[in-house]
Amino acid sequence: MFPKENIHIEPLETILGKADDIFFVFDTEKLALRYVNDAFERIFQRKTEELFSSPEALFNCIHPEDFQYVQDNFTSWLSKPTPGVLEFRICRPDQTNRWIRLKTYPLVVEGQVKSISGIAEDDTARKVSMLSLQQINGWKNANLEIIAHDLCGPIGIVKMLASLIGKKLPDNTEILRLTQLIDDISRRNIDLIQGLRSTEAKAAASVELNKERLDVVWTIQQALDLYLKSQDQLQKDIVFTTSHKQIYAAIDGLKFMQIIHVLVSNAINVTPGAGKIKVHLEELEAHFLLSVADTGPGIPKKNRPILFNDIVPAGEKVELDLTSNPSSLSLVKKLTDEHQGRIWFETAEDKGTTFYVEIPLGLQPE
Repeated sequence: MFPKENIHIEPLETILGKADDIFFVFDTEKLALRYVNDAFERIFQRKTEELFSSPEALFNCIHPEDFQYVQDNFTSWLSKPTPGVLEFRICRPDQTNRWIRLKTYPLVVEGQVKSISGIAEDDTARKVSMLSLQQINGWKNANLEIIAHDLCGPIGIVKMLASLIGKKLPDNTEILRLTQLIDDISRRNIDLIQGLRSTEAKAAASVELNKERLDVVWTIQQALDLYLKSQDQLQKDIVFTTSHKQIYAAIDGLKFMQIIHVLVSNAINVTPGAGKIKVHLEELEAHFLLSVADTGPGIPKKNRPILFNDIVPAGEKVELDLTSNPSSLSLVKKLTDEHQGRIWFETAEDKGTTFYVEIPLGLQPE
């Protein structure tokens, strides 16, 4: 150990004054701020005197879409003796918005919360990067599915024609050899495309769940953007409707996007001709409900009990369509389960199928 006389200890307040993050202490009995460091002025672009004279002034900085969320959690903190984490946006005088990540630690005396101390950091850079990553990931997955659709369809037709030619000339050994070669090449290419899709899906599933408060409407719009722009190419009518302009929930954005891509791409692949695919989002009391409806042939009765299975029983086969990836439905079930949600479907032969995914909003204080 170093001799005590050689150790210089700076006052804690001096250290906190130089910190990049905001440190504060709030008296829950007097509903008054006891301490806040200088980082508040740098991040919020407001004077600390405002908070000491009028603590409620802090709520005036909160983005209107996040206000109720913050208020509900703040009310809960006054009586909840456990630490909390909160993410929200603030509006600064320079007309910019910043993301704040707030961690709170209550001081409990005889079972009562006497004060709340906390750390607030400017989380804007990470949040913007995460949202950009979601946009890029949505574009990548949609491109992969559209390319798979465009390639698997023609390859499947070539494979089918080769089979028909072979049946028409069963006695011509040279024709049979060539058509079998075409069939093998076509199958290998289809397997290669399906393998790429499967690898992408498994990669998404292997990542640890990381839920954050996100606008589900925005997330779905990002996932559907390329599909909507490619409707003519896909020869499908794709429609997205929602009960609210914004629906906020605690979800893993990347994994939720994977759910959307699997359901929408399978709907595209099983819908013949100029069929219609309808994606709808509904906000319920404590959940949101996503539905994806197609006008395809419906799911055969024998496939319905095993549709979400990881392992298909021996002798059984689930194949919605040559270009579909039915095994990925088990992934959708897994990702939905990770969100403490549930998935089911309604189907009728020759009338189409609707998949439903219900996930908790997860924003109410526990």
